[in-house]
Amino acid sequence: MQTLTLKQIADFLGCESSEDPGPEISGVKPLEFATGSDVTYISEAKFLCLLKSSKASAVLVAKNMEAPSVPHVRSRNPEADYARLTGLFYGYKEKTDHAISKHACVDPTASIGSNVSIGPFAVIGPNSVIGNGSSIGAHVVIGENVLIGESTVIFPNVTIYWGVTVGSRVIVHSGAVIGSDGFGYARDVDVNGTPVNIKKFHSGSVEIQDDVEIGALTAIDRALAGVTTIHKGVKIDNLVQIAHNVSIGSGTVIASQVGIAGSSSVGSYGMVGGQVGVRDHVSVGNGVILATRVGIYRNVPDGSVMAGSVPAMPHKIFLRTQSLFKRLPEMLDRIRNLERIVKENDKETS
Repeated sequence: MQTLTLKQIADFLGCESSEDPGPEISGVKPLEFATGSDVTYISEAKFLCLLKSSKASAVLVAKNMEAPSVPHVRSRNPEADYARLTGLFYGYKEKTDHAISKHACVDPTASIGSNVSIGPFAVIGPNSVIGNGSSIGAHVVIGENVLIGESTVIFPNVTIYWGVTVGSRVIVHSGAVIGSDGFGYARDVDVNGTPVNIKKFHSGSVEIQDDVEIGALTAIDRALAGVTTIHKGVKIDNLVQIAHNVSIGSGTVIASQVGIAGSSSVGSYGMVGGQVGVRDHVSVGNGVILATRVGIYRNVPDGSVMAGSVPAMPHKIFLRTQSLFKRLPEMLDRIRNLERIVKENDKETS
């Protein structure tokens, strides 16, 4: 187990510590789970009072906060620095044996870089390339002409179809499927006049750029022609469906159960909430926030915040409509009273 002093942690983060060397730290946890060997974090001053009930031996606090009573590190962004420390203490450890299992099936034409680990029953297809320092888990299937960059981690039971490109420092969690055919069919009728669906075989590919993370059981379809592109730094949760010819911009975060239909694009540095649905051939701009369960049916401008289930609307309008819902019974009574008064006035004047 790794142990660092508070000063060493501060130096790692490029911050200032209240003590030198300070307490020894062997872990990093939220307030409610921290033990006497852990450092925790507080991002807002209103939570400082919770330190009294925490067992943490040190805390990350914002630079403008009141000094807490325990050893601390001043941080520009305590939550972000907390995340960096989780990587320091709990990040995936590089394997030292770099073994290729005798039970793995590696095609003779595949190129395997240095310090690569390949688990049992993994399959590496013809002419595929695995970059230096990458780790391929058990039962992973990598098709023909796949390119995987350096220091990428592919967890067990992932399937990567032919011709896909995966960048460096990518993480792909178990059960993900990259490069399967998109959902594309042409409707026709047979000689008897019965409707039939004619499959469109997809000749395009998928490009996963550097520093992307793909959650468990997520599916990313290959393009009908051209490329389905997941740009640098995108983070995708579990159980997400990304269809053919979609483009996801750099740094965008996508939560679970999102579905993005074919030939749509989502811009850079956006946030997509759980169960969002984006229809085909729609463009979502840069820096857009889509709240949970939003349905997107038309283009969304840069910087928009969209809320509501179906259809989506600008966030401010959504909040106004929500405030009106609880007043609807009262407003209905008023309308009926006004109608009654109008009818009575009509009778008196007729």
